[in-house]
Amino acid sequence: MKQLVFILLFVSIFGFFGVANAQFGTLPETEVGIDMVPQNPGPGEVVYVSATSYGTDLNSANFTWKTNNKTQKFGVGEKSFSFTAGDITTTTILDIIIETRDGETIKKTFRIRPVSIDLIWESDGFVPPFYKGKTLFSHQNKITVIAQPHMVSSGGIEIGAKNLIYTWKKNGSVLEDVSGFGKNTYSFVSPLISRPSKIEVEVSTVDNTRKGYSYIILNPTEPSILFYKKDPVNGVEFQKSLQNTANILETKEVTIISVPLFFGTENPDNGDLAFRWFINGSLIKDTLNQSVQVFRPIEGTSGTARISLSIDNNRKILQSASNNFNLNFGNSNNQ
Repeated sequence: MKQLVFILLFVSIFGFFGVANAQFGTLPETEVGIDMVPQNPGPGEVVYVSATSYGTDLNSANFTWKTNNKTQKFGVGEKSFSFTAGDITTTTILDIIIETRDGETIKKTFRIRPVSIDLIWESDGFVPPFYKGKTLFSHQNKITVIAQPHMVSSGGIEIGAKNLIYTWKKNGSVLEDVSGFGKNTYSFVSPLISRPSKIEVEVSTVDNTRKGYSYIILNPTEPSILFYKKDPVNGVEFQKSLQNTANILETKEVTIISVPLFFGTENPDNGDLAFRWFINGSLIKDTLNQSVQVFRPIEGTSGTARISLSIDNNRKILQSASNNFNLNFGNSNNQ
């Protein structure tokens, strides 16, 4: 019985040392960090890569940098490397081989698949029909940002925008409620204290094998006013706004149309906007809600009058604008 106990004890001790040798016979690989800027490059973008480590001296290590199995750079202490990403249909395989002074070989492999993301924004500010310019982002208006990613699958087919995952950020904060699968739009209203807004989006495939990143900085602008002259025969002359002067030379009157640009209203005549017309600094009475003004000079007089207009949004206190022009009246001989 004692002999059996001794045999079991011997086997137990021998087995203990055997396991210990198996555990500590292979040392873990020295940790090397790889920094890549940008982390999610776009097509044709230059990518900067660098290696760092607190576990070994990389200045004395021998580096080999390869792209798609072709050596691009090598040498002692060559801790950094740069290359240009291809188009969205290409994959760049980056291999980093590090041989330390202690005889350790460390290998790192990365697959870089470029992704392009277009960010388009639109605002709900007012512009007249057939306006050809962009509706600018004005204080307190709603703005919508739309992400249009260009990302291909492993089969080379571009993935639809609604089949990707979106993570939206505003001024550095993740927007959980508007992020998720297929959510490629984000809308918000600027606060009373309007500052530039940085909108970021990260787009990835469902399996997280492809990622892209883009951002846009939106600066609020001030509303403005344009003036147009209405011709009795041809109607409003929208092809040319009044820059400095309007003339009443051989006609008895002139009709001036004001167009408030980028104010937060669907219709400038619905009462949201307050119009105040002035002539030579004096308020013209009974013009509070009139976007159109008719001017008739006193018969037999001639000269120049300064016409001014200020517009305020009754619902959005940060939205206001003013503009003016000179109105020449009388016959052409007096000009």
